[in-house]
Amino acid sequence: MVNRRTKILIQKYSLYGFILLVLYLLQNTPGLFAIGQIKPVLVLPFIVCIAMLEGELVGGLLGVAAGLLCDCGSSLIFGVNSLIFMVACVAVGLLVIYYMQPSLINSLLFTGALALARQLFEYFFYYLMWGYPNASLVLVKGMLPTVLYTLAVTPLFFWGVQKLYGWYKHRLDP
Repeated sequence: MVNRRTKILIQKYSLYGFILLVLYLLQNTPGLFAIGQIKPVLVLPFIVCIAMLEGELVGGLLGVAAGLLCDCGSSLIFGVNSLIFMVACVAVGLLVIYYMQPSLINSLLFTGALALARQLFEYFFYYLMWGYPNASLVLVKGMLPTVLYTLAVTPLFFWGVQKLYGWYKHRLDP
């Protein structure tokens, strides 16, 4: 027999998965949220905020799921995004547990660092390493604005995830 607490946890994690899927679909919808050719990576601030509040296990698992979704629509080798997102979310979860507080500033720092690391990884291995002419234009006009746009939407995710986490925490610990 499943008790009340288990039902609430199943509901919470199912909702996290559903939100992750919806965010992935929204970020990959052509023309939606686009400013010129620049679009935010919506799943990134979501998984970082979850990792900050839920810890390294849930953050790492959602990081893998988000990475697998992003791998489906990415030019990177399949699995690279999942590995990067998982390691980053586990690190964020552990940093917040042991050294930092879950705050908006920290969510901006973590999201910016993860977005920048992911974009620089792609830039190095897919453009710079092969010596494409004017490869720096890809970085300056495409990748860095994507990082900034992702950072711009991060506060919305932090406050939303914080409210959702608080609501479930209240239901679990009456």
